Amino acid sequence: MSRVILKYRNIAHGSMKSIYLEFNPAIHDVKGKAVRYECLNLEIYTNPETLQQEEQNKAIKEVAETIRCERYLQLVRHDYSFLAKARLDEDFLDYFRQNGDCHGAKYLSSRLHFEKFCKGRCRFKDINASLCERFRLYLLRAKGLQHTKSKLSRNSASAYFNAFLSVVHLAYKDNILSEDYASMVEKIAWDHDIHKEYLSKAEIKQLASTPYEDNPEVYKAGLFSIYTGLRRSDILALRWDNIHQARGRKAYLRICIKKTGAQIQLPLSLAAVRVLGNPLPEGKVFPLLTESILTTHVRRWVMKARIHKHITFHCFRHTFAMQLIDKGIDIYTISALLGHKQVSSTQSYAKISPKKMIEAILRME
Repeated sequence: MSRVILKYRNIAHGSMKSIYLEFNPAIHDVKGKAVRYECLNLEIYTNPETLQQEEQNKAIKEVAETIRCERYLQLVRHDYSFLAKARLDEDFLDYFRQNGDCHGAKYLSSRLHFEKFCKGRCRFKDINASLCERFRLYLLRAKGLQHTKSKLSRNSASAYFNAFLSVVHLAYKDNILSEDYASMVEKIAWDHDIHKEYLSKAEIKQLASTPYEDNPEVYKAGLFSIYTGLRRSDILALRWDNIHQARGRKAYLRICIKKTGAQIQLPLSLAAVRVLGNPLPEGKVFPLLTESILTTHVRRWVMKARIHKHITFHCFRHTFAMQLIDKGIDIYTISALLGHKQVSSTQSYAKISPKKMIEAILRME
């Protein structure tokens, strides 16, 4: 079993000493991380000059010794709950960075907004339901990070708040937070009536006939998304061994969707197969692409094609859904092809197209 030792470290140019505990050998937290030290946030005078300072040192040392004995008894009982309490003084923003940024642009933007909200300082012990609610209200009024004159759309605010709540919930699962504050606040409702841009059939041809020499992978990835409906995250993760050739020379995809974790199998159209070109034995299909590259170059490619719409990479997925609706494909099949878990997601995602509305009126005449 570990020994628990009181240790001292000079601070404030040597005039004061901080007191901390050393565990020898190191103990391990719930995630298996080795913990060798615990800061007690106690300080004593290095060279007390007055009777009052001597008495203060004596009192603080007694407190430190009491904590040392308590920790020793906890280790005897295999009670490591104090490790989580010690983590409450750690930086939540670092935790957000480590556990959020790896999930993409949405989490990065969420963290940057939260840093602005909390003025760059937030420890775990600052996290509570009230702070979560205040950040919710902040996002509903916030300006964009890049377009500082424009207010965040409600759907962007919703996405950023959900990302923030998922990190708060993770801190609860990691036994850092004692309460699941993420479940105590109201989420920002998604605006399903917001207009989502998509490309018409003529615009798809226009885009396909506009090569993009600055980054040919952007061209291939964009068209592949139009022909398959894959999200940006799934496009970036796509590997050659996800693509299979079945009997009858029909190709299909077998992937795990990043957003939902669901395993799906999707048939590939001839157009989708052609845009990929000759397959490689292994590796990523689009190894040179990142989220930031797609964000920047899709806009340039669309401008080069002289398409005067605000088209993002996600609009390619919406374009795929609208093509299927225009062809009269039923909503359940579209839902399966988009990899939605619920049909309700598809109904809100792909509204009835103008073409279908015109056809419906003509049938009544």
